[in-house]
Amino acid sequence: MSDKQEVSETLKAAHSYLTRLKNLNNMIQNAERQIQDSSKETERTIETTFSTLLANLTQILLNRKDNLITRVQETRHQSLAPLEECRADISRRVEKTHKLIFEGQRLLNGATKNVDEFSQKSSSLGSLPEIPELKEVPFISFQCEPSVESELLDMCSQFGEVFKIAPVQISQTVERPGAILVEWQSVENDDRCVDIQEFRLQRAFGDVTAQQHLKANFSDCYLGLETQFLLKDLQANQLYSFRVCCKFEGSSEWSPWSLPHVTSTTIKPFSWAPNKDFILADGNRIATPVKDAPSVLISDGPQFAVGYSVEFMYLEFDNKCSTIGLIVANDANNVKRVKSEDHSYFALDSTGEIFVDGVKKSTKLPEAAKGLKICFMCELIHDDKVRVNIDTCDKQVTYDWQICKSDKLYFVAQLQSPASKIIVE
Repeated sequence: MSDKQEVSETLKAAHSYLTRLKNLNNMIQNAERQIQDSSKETERTIETTFSTLLANLTQILLNRKDNLITRVQETRHQSLAPLEECRADISRRVEKTHKLIFEGQRLLNGATKNVDEFSQKSSSLGSLPEIPELKEVPFISFQCEPSVESELLDMCSQFGEVFKIAPVQISQTVERPGAILVEWQSVENDDRCVDIQEFRLQRAFGDVTAQQHLKANFSDCYLGLETQFLLKDLQANQLYSFRVCCKFEGSSEWSPWSLPHVTSTTIKPFSWAPNKDFILADGNRIATPVKDAPSVLISDGPQFAVGYSVEFMYLEFDNKCSTIGLIVANDANNVKRVKSEDHSYFALDSTGEIFVDGVKKSTKLPEAAKGLKICFMCELIHDDKVRVNIDTCDKQVTYDWQICKSDKLYFVAQLQSPASKIIVE
């Protein structure tokens, strides 16, 4: 290599190295921005939360104080009322007794007065009104439990918590046909994660990291204990934002949200290939035969793959024997029947019987019916073997299938009359 070539190669490597350094610097800037923005937002949230809490607590305590004082005043008024009536009776009796003494003095001084009338008035002497004893009248007091006050103060002192990072984070998202498989996991250094009793996954349309106002679009799409969820019926090449949180055992509140994860699926949704014997609808997901004994309904290309799941549902059912399943075919245009020696297949008849490459299996699933959903799931065992699970009516069967992981897989259906209708998703 000449000196000129060596210098040229060195410059190329230097430019590449510089680009990587700039990318790392951008990553650091993004990390710093995340720390700065999240900390400031958290400070604002704390300020708002505690200001609201302080105002509410102050108002509650003032209301409680006023309520207790009102009760004291009402008790005082109710308790004094009979005593005031008794006092008025005594005052009347005192006044009458003073008048009687005055008249008696006049009689003694020789005043002409009817002694019989005086004697009649004196007959009330000695009769005293009933007065309650002190132990019978209210002694109004106030009491509060010091332990309750201590508990309230302790709760206030421990109110709220700052998380360095949310206890649950989205670990990865995997594209599926018209769907996204979202997986999440707990943060390893959070000891409380062993006590998680429920997860909550939310989705929003668009990129919430670039457009903050889109956060208002977040809505629940999963609640439960699983650590993954397949979100279906998504548009290809449409950005979606996901976030997850959890609820710890014994708590009624959700944890902080994870970092938003923005992704999309580039794989179009499952659909049927155009077929002259069928009317297709809803993005070619729904198929209805236009004649009896139509040709095989097949997916629009080898859309199925190892790791995928596909769900069939009979929207209408004609009570005739139909077949659904998966096939391996090099030329899908030449497929005449689902259960054929010309290709490898894994099929389920509407009678509930299962067939794998010409072998009828011993296990039988429930018979097909209108509204029945059947889900096929495929996972890799070896390079030349996969495992297929069929779920329907809360029952599941599992069989191995001798095919290569690189084989082209199609989902298929063989219906019998226009009285039937099927949807795939």
